[in-house]
Amino acid sequence: MNEGPSLVERLGQGTVVAAACAFSAVTLLYAVLCLKLTAEDMSEVVCSSGGCPRGLGPLVLWTLVAGLAAGGLWWWALKGRGYRSAVGWTVAVAVALVALWPGWLGFSWLRGPHMDLFSYQVPDGPGADKPLGSWAGDPATGFVVRGRADRVIGYDGEGRRGWSIPAPPGGAVCAMSGDTPSGTGLLTVSTAESTCGNRLTAVDVTSGDQRWSKDIPGLVGKPSAGGSLAVTATADAVLAHDLVTGAERWRSALPAGAVATEVAAGPGRVLLLARTGRGVELFALDARTGAVAWQFPMPVGYEPPRIVSASPAAAVGDGRLLVFDDAGRPPAESQAPYVPTSGEAEWLVAGDVFYAAVPEREKREVLAAFSLKDGRHLWTRAFDHDWRIRALAADRAGRIAVVTDGAYTHLWHLAPATGKPGGESTVLRGLRLGESFALYGRTFVNLDDDGRLPPIFDVAPAIGW
Repeated sequence: MNEGPSLVERLGQGTVVAAACAFSAVTLLYAVLCLKLTAEDMSEVVCSSGGCPRGLGPLVLWTLVAGLAAGGLWWWALKGRGYRSAVGWTVAVAVALVALWPGWLGFSWLRGPHMDLFSYQVPDGPGADKPLGSWAGDPATGFVVRGRADRVIGYDGEGRRGWSIPAPPGGAVCAMSGDTPSGTGLLTVSTAESTCGNRLTAVDVTSGDQRWSKDIPGLVGKPSAGGSLAVTATADAVLAHDLVTGAERWRSALPAGAVATEVAAGPGRVLLLARTGRGVELFALDARTGAVAWQFPMPVGYEPPRIVSASPAAAVGDGRLLVFDDAGRPPAESQAPYVPTSGEAEWLVAGDVFYAAVPEREKREVLAAFSLKDGRHLWTRAFDHDWRIRALAADRAGRIAVVTDGAYTHLWHLAPATGKPGGESTVLRGLRLGESFALYGRTFVNLDDDGRLPPIFDVAPAIGW
């Protein structure tokens, strides 16, 4: 008499069916994800030169493995007739649905971190004036400021407009300081009666309050805020004002025939680049009195010299970083990488380290770090498959945030001492970035001369695929 399969046999057959359903579900999930990655993410790139979506290769492999496992289990289930139990089918379908979750987690691990658009400001429109620069308030508040020729606008931590300073009637905002010590930024503004610019204005970055304003005829270049000083250059002198009150601290006349090109202020020193009868010279002025402490003839190559930092004193000339001691002596010749000063050169000074995007054999850009104590080249970091460095910033954790561009756009976080990444890079998906932009935490400020792009936007970890 045939009593049929035992309980143990039935449980074994049900387990095989459940496993077959689970692997089938994962196979289907991975197949759909492969199609999504190849059809949607690769609509504009080819799987070459780093164009493949991250994790696609292993995902294809795991799809084949899961499919083979599902096929083998279904053969075993059909051979043992384990598919006849209605209860077994119910359990198998439930197991298959549960298996989708670890399958999805495996895909997320293979794909790595992604971020996409979280919130944004409506574009200004094609008639908007040219962007000039940006500032950041206290990192804890997320406040950012974006300047245009017609107005300066502050945005709160949620991306909404917080304040606005319009240009004078008939005039324009000409330039913004690079730094905002003590939360104060500097603007040079023109009125209707002058060219850019004839007025220096100090602005509280968070509130938008104008702390003081001075009419100074013939301002040249960008103002600089450093230490307790607001420093500007005119056609014949360098002027220093108190950053808080606006009171004039000192005035240092330029050498006869000299033309100022750039100024930079620091806690103990002011640097001035000027064209003189002997070429381009770097002058160091005492921050208390404005007296010239030393001067140095800068080497000039295909690109103009630029100031890197006032304190410590550093500049780039003829593609070489020069760091000066208190007597104005640069270090001996070094084999440090070439540092460009024109075009879309990306620089960052954080503490006593200078970071610069430098070309590598005219194929891609790499990030190089230099000590501002002695000019030593500390390290160089290349980025796989990415040939362009778009932005540099210091994040709240003390790391160096780097946005790179290749087939995809990536956000990296590097250890300042070694340049080693703190984990995988984050893929930035579908962001409308201009040629020029600034990064503050997770907030991007577009500085491209194109009113069709959002002026600012935030990113957040991508949810879903």
